[in-house]
Amino acid sequence: MTTSNAAAPQQSGSWVQTGPLSFSHSLSGADGAWEQISEVPTLTIPYAGVWEIAYHAHGNFSLPSNGAVLLIRTALYNNSVIIPGSEAVSGIRSSEYFGFQSTAGQTLLHTFAAQDEVALYAHREGPAAAVAGISSGGDGRTGVMAHWVSPGF
Repeated sequence: MTTSNAAAPQQSGSWVQTGPLSFSHSLSGADGAWEQISEVPTLTIPYAGVWEIAYHAHGNFSLPSNGAVLLIRTALYNNSVIIPGSEAVSGIRSSEYFGFQSTAGQTLLHTFAAQDEVALYAHREGPAAAVAGISSGGDGRTGVMAHWVSPGF
């Protein structure tokens, strides 16, 4: 077996990220229907390789009717296709089994081609009357960031 000890090519700008954002996006689509969070700019991957990609999403809920469960699911998409393993969920349940769950985001490694487009998507699961959304501001930030790790193999 032969391995190369050649230095990895030097890349300028080894990370990309969204800046501080201030917005409120209501998840008003059909129950379980993914929608792009258009207020979060799409990241363009500048060059091919393995990238550590991470995001966090500030979800907000109204308390659902008694006994109901309301979930917000988030994920990253690459060129309009979900990135496996990027899914996260937050949720709340009313009634005597009141509870809350939260995974505010994910961090993972993924191989990208140059100029791939990465976007944040979300959907709600729960009663149609429930209110759920993704927001960003001084009290909670939503963002996407990527850090170049290697050129891949």
